Amino acid sequence: MSDSILSFASARHDSNVSVYLKGSNVYTIELERLYGNRYLNFQCLPVEQQHLLIEDLQKILAARDLLPTSFHAGLFDWECTDETVGMFGDAFNFQNVFHRDDATFHHKAHAAGAFYASGFDEALIFSHDGGGNDGTFCVFEVNKGTPNFTPISKYPVNALSTKYCRFSTFIREICSRATQPLDQVHRRWDNVDHGGAGKLMGLSAYGSFRQKLFDQAKRWMDMQDGQPFTPSFWSNFDSYFYEGVEGVLAYDFAFNAQRAFEECFLERFVEFFDENKHKNICLTGGGALNVVLNERLSKVYPNVNFFVPSSPGDSGLSYGMIARYLNDPLVPEQMYTGCEILDKKALPYILDHRPWKKATPALVAKELESGKIIGVCRGDSETGPRALGNRTILADPRNHQAKDIINHKVKFREWYRPFAPVCKEDKASTFFETSDNACYKYMSFSPQVRKEYRTVLPAVTHVDGSSRLQTVSAQQNQFIYEILDEFEKLTGIPILVNTSFNTKGKAILTRYLTAIQVLDSTGLDSVVLEDYYIYK
Repeated sequence: MSDSILSFASARHDSNVSVYLKGSNVYTIELERLYGNRYLNFQCLPVEQQHLLIEDLQKILAARDLLPTSFHAGLFDWECTDETVGMFGDAFNFQNVFHRDDATFHHKAHAAGAFYASGFDEALIFSHDGGGNDGTFCVFEVNKGTPNFTPISKYPVNALSTKYCRFSTFIREICSRATQPLDQVHRRWDNVDHGGAGKLMGLSAYGSFRQKLFDQAKRWMDMQDGQPFTPSFWSNFDSYFYEGVEGVLAYDFAFNAQRAFEECFLERFVEFFDENKHKNICLTGGGALNVVLNERLSKVYPNVNFFVPSSPGDSGLSYGMIARYLNDPLVPEQMYTGCEILDKKALPYILDHRPWKKATPALVAKELESGKIIGVCRGDSETGPRALGNRTILADPRNHQAKDIINHKVKFREWYRPFAPVCKEDKASTFFETSDNACYKYMSFSPQVRKEYRTVLPAVTHVDGSSRLQTVSAQQNQFIYEILDEFEKLTGIPILVNTSFNTKGKAILTRYLTAIQVLDSTGLDSVVLEDYYIYK
């Protein structure tokens, strides 16, 4: 076993680095957080910028005492070029390099990251996303005692999650210039923007079932191809793509695309799942970010435990490669081990020039109860795309206007985008139709809000009654839990609106000064920077 490992996943988007030193936790840096460029792809940067980024990584690791004179192992995913491997080797001095090796296979990394974070002794693992050097939909049976990450599935090329996302390219509520196809090609150059998948899922709740649209979507998803704009795409959707759809037709298209995606997954799921044998299921890969599908699985199979890690998509690959390389169940989960605040020295200057109070949970809860919208920036970041308390915007879930205010005046995003509730773990079943077989602490499932509370919680209840629930325990995040506890004392409700601390098109922030900029330029009322409550 190596005492020091640096792992780099270039991927085609969401490039990320993880470092493991014996005796310490795994530390992950999602490169988009360094500069605010969402979905940042290292390979697409000019060489000069690549060198500067590596220099920044060296400084960050050195500041955390995570930069030894040499690393025992350097792990690199299949997307990394030989030049990139050489560049990192010059900077970090690897004794052994693993590039396009078994431990760095795309879906094996996804599977290992999920399995070792789950705490399961054994599990059936489904890893599905748009690509990988080992396919697009891989299934593994893993036992902690003798871990074997050889897929039990055949090599597939049909990328369901990528096809799902492509429906967003001709829906005007998602892509405002949907009649200009070149505008919808993502900076990855070879694929559409995966940010459209979450928007499509949110919009689907406004639609209804139409047999014709469902059949059309299902037929295309069943076709065995995986590239962005193949002949099968044009033959099925060319008129929609060039003309665009909007209004009721767009909502119904989103609904039936979601339903077709679920049906295609379930057809594959039952090929491998044995209810008499499999009691634990891990879902990972970018497709596992579809909380509607995850929720359906948890309800259809109530006797099976389901787990989705905090970072199931490609932003979790570098951690997954380390987990796969070590094959060690002691590798911890990666909830709050992301990038720290990068301008900590700016805090004294901010406090000298802004009004502030001590950020006690009681004060924050009182301000929220009065209608304030508050950004929170404390400690190390969450890993993955979900804000789980450390880079979060909070608001009162009882406020009918909170959703529209945050969408239109803070985050500047689409009107139909829902917001997640964060709830005390011990009270979640009172307000939500939770299941004992699902892990809700990563916002990975979408249980229904109980009918008697939907009018009480309008800001976090989606149009179809669902919610992307996050639960919090005192052990998991004491500060957020205590705010919820104080808010419950004031209102009887242990729930708050929780959304990521960023604005449209930007990555979740990593700098105090960015938080202040958002405070000054949006409808945000105040921010919590570590233990300080700073207000307008």
